[in-house]
Amino acid sequence: MNVYIIAMDTVAAVTLAALATGLVIAALHAPRGPFRVMSLGGAAVCLLLVFSSLHHLLLAAARAGLLPSHWVDWLLGPIAALQATLAVLVGVSAVVVARQYWHRVGRAHTMVGLLTDRLPSDATARQAGLTPREQEVLDLIRRGLISDREVAEALQISPATAATHVQRILRKTGLHNRRDLMLLPRAKSAA
Repeated sequence: MNVYIIAMDTVAAVTLAALATGLVIAALHAPRGPFRVMSLGGAAVCLLLVFSSLHHLLLAAARAGLLPSHWVDWLLGPIAALQATLAVLVGVSAVVVARQYWHRVGRAHTMVGLLTDRLPSDATARQAGLTPREQEVLDLIRRGLISDREVAEALQISPATAATHVQRILRKTGLHNRRDLMLLPRAKSAA
């Protein structure tokens, strides 16, 4: 059983160290902002788990007689100190990130609520009686292709034709702009 524990702790430590390295590299290449912060936070958590696996690995190796007990005491002290320090840093970082980005998440939630409240309660694509082509255009708008040119390129039609489809969709749904179309609820399938 000790051999299995030693093998699994070794695999866990190596895998988590590789993951932490990948997250640090991703963070270095990311623009400043939430993605970079989250990548570095993930790397720190991975390192915390690496130290935990190493701690457990050393104890299992000592129990199996693979490591002299005086080495275990000599190695466990620094690993435990690093683990505790990293745990504190992860905790403090989580508080800082939450304080810095939480208001943005709250603001985004409020904005989505306000925008969806503007939609008529009975506004759905099914009730609007859209043609299959208009439904295709609406699906593209929902995916973020906002301009007539983007819609036209995706459907291989002219921008003027795309604009006509969008105007017909707006008229049929009773909505006023493409942003409202992006928020239009999808029609529920008949069950």
